[in-house]
Amino acid sequence: MKTMSIIGTTVSVLIIAIMLIVLVKNNFVAEEYPSGMIEDQPNKLLDSESELSGRDVNIGLENNQLAPDFELQSLSGEKIRLSDYRGKKVFLNFWASWCGPCKVEMPYMENYYKKYKDLENVEIIAVNMTKGELNTKKVQEFVDAHGLTFPVLLDSNGDIERIYKVIGLPTTYLIDEDGIVVHGFAGAVKNANEIEKLINKIK
Repeated sequence: MKTMSIIGTTVSVLIIAIMLIVLVKNNFVAEEYPSGMIEDQPNKLLDSESELSGRDVNIGLENNQLAPDFELQSLSGEKIRLSDYRGKKVFLNFWASWCGPCKVEMPYMENYYKKYKDLENVEIIAVNMTKGELNTKKVQEFVDAHGLTFPVLLDSNGDIERIYKVIGLPTTYLIDEDGIVVHGFAGAVKNANEIEKLINKIK
């Protein structure tokens, strides 16, 4: 009986020790990377003096390749292909409703879209990481709350996320009129003016 008591005490102490280690480790990670998003992680390649705050550092897909085509359903139920927008500049954005930086940049994207979509022959396509959402109702609520008018597509299985090598949100690709990837970057844009500068990268 005494042996069982010692074993029980030892097991309890080990469990408490493991829990403490996990808590300390999690606190360290949370302090180092507050949001868990790419933009909060240190990247020695980023130039803090850059006018576009490190937007010259490419991620994911290589530049100058044909952007992988895909077909996804929109919130309204319409099936949309990326190639439907051939002949337009495309600002292809990957996002989620729970993503803090996404909430920051969406109003800037909408402001730019309303003002310049026809003038600059540009389309903003927002691909929602639906696999990570509670349900599509959350996506619709987000769209309604921010008054978004550009196409919002649902990546229900995460297939497009994998094809475009998205490892943090938000992630954006700039695609030219011929469907070629011009640039890709992670992190939220800070204002509509930055979006204009980014779109101007597309010749």
